[in-house]
Amino acid sequence: MLNLLKRTFTKKNVYYGIPYKLLNKEQLKKKVKVTVVMPVFNAMDYLERAIDSVIDQTMNVDTITLILVDDGSTDESQSIMEKYSTMHSNIVSVFLSENTGTPALPRNLGTYLAQSTYIMYLDSDDWLAREGVSTLYELMEETGVNFSVGKTIRVGTKKQAIVGKHESNKVRKKVSPYSIQHMFHHLSPCGRMVKLDVIKDHDLTFPDMKYAEDKQFFIDVLLHSPEISTTTTPIYYINRDEENVSLTKRTDTLEKMHTNVEVLKYVMDKNLPEAKERRIVNRIIEFDCTTRLFDRQHFLESEEKDLYFDIYSKVINTFFSYQRSYSLEDSFIKPINRLIFQLFVENRYEDLIALIQWSKEEKDKTVMYEDHLPYYSIKNGELTLPIPFLFKSTEVDLFNSAVKLTVQMEGHSIPAFQQIKLQNRKVIEDIQYIDLHVNVLEAGKIEIYFNIADLESLAEATYAFYLMYEDYKQTLLPFLHKEELLLTISNDQEILAYSTVKDNFSIKVRQRG
Repeated sequence: MLNLLKRTFTKKNVYYGIPYKLLNKEQLKKKVKVTVVMPVFNAMDYLERAIDSVIDQTMNVDTITLILVDDGSTDESQSIMEKYSTMHSNIVSVFLSENTGTPALPRNLGTYLAQSTYIMYLDSDDWLAREGVSTLYELMEETGVNFSVGKTIRVGTKKQAIVGKHESNKVRKKVSPYSIQHMFHHLSPCGRMVKLDVIKDHDLTFPDMKYAEDKQFFIDVLLHSPEISTTTTPIYYINRDEENVSLTKRTDTLEKMHTNVEVLKYVMDKNLPEAKERRIVNRIIEFDCTTRLFDRQHFLESEEKDLYFDIYSKVINTFFSYQRSYSLEDSFIKPINRLIFQLFVENRYEDLIALIQWSKEEKDKTVMYEDHLPYYSIKNGELTLPIPFLFKSTEVDLFNSAVKLTVQMEGHSIPAFQQIKLQNRKVIEDIQYIDLHVNVLEAGKIEIYFNIADLESLAEATYAFYLMYEDYKQTLLPFLHKEELLLTISNDQEILAYSTVKDNFSIKVRQRG
């Protein structure tokens, strides 16, 4: 280890009572375009990849400052940091004299030290896409907003998934964050850039919490961002390798709920305009405190379900203590969450448990009808859940230049489809959107047309086929057909439609012969 760490801590560098050491402090006198702040704690297995992802940006690295803040690591993380700071003058290494227990203070210290126009946050086990910084920087410069966000991809050992599809499904420039229904549903530091002055001018900080500190911080950021911009470009990759157990994974479910109560109080105390408050409260109560608490296998497996009911009671009573004029029940988006809430307030705990058993364990769900509308039948019809929409049948017809899908549907809220999304099944970054035209024939029966020419740019692969509605929501299209349907053919490849093993419509592009 280099001599730097043998020096004693001095009173000169102290942040909230905690002394720290600096390497490459001269870099902090330079005003750069973007600062990337990375908290570090015992991250030796992944740290070099995270740092390299910043060094390898397509944006001129001299316009980026990377601030690494070590939170008292006991592995080789500090040596790795020193090595990179020795090789790169724009990599500032900060070493706290003691462990603070969460990423909050390291992120806050990195923000305090930053001298740039914009700031990003990167966890030490994750990494950035090569064009991530430049993409968001150019979007911020073009649109003049305080906040921008792009695509985040969670990478597991066996599969990958896009996180927060609502914030990266399309390019949006200077839109209200409240125009995106689920904007407050993904509030981690991943894949976003913020104007640094907004944070410093309003004294925004990550609170000292073991969990949910990023949620509260980005609620504040969005509250100070009248307009935001979004992009479809991949920006950030989350590491969910089986060997990487993050703090979030280790945190107890009920402990998370206590922090959610604190965030709820924090938001309610602001006395925001009703429309803004409802959007944020929906995220906290419906998503964090209803879906994540009850509609999960851990609830069914717990032998202490009373503790779940007790903490949910605390959540609901906290909301009601503020005596708002709007209905909490009407704020729920998903029918199952509204029913969970109803059963809870009626003290029907056994029915609530039965509902979650049905949700998580019953594969073939029974459909019943009332007034010609479909409902899921639970407990032999004692509980019913309205079904927004169901597909009854799909027929495919081919024309010279187009495909027609005749679809029969039923339900309580049949959507208006806006676009087709084709997702490469093996390359998650490969997503194509194509236009469609819809004819409504009668109630629940529609014709969907799309041009075959729009498929000809597809790479050789298989593609999941989604119908998009309400901006970013999506659904697969059921399709029962034993044989592949040839849609079009060229000199070297053919494009086919086929039914997947789960009986959904899909597209295949393959070489001829």
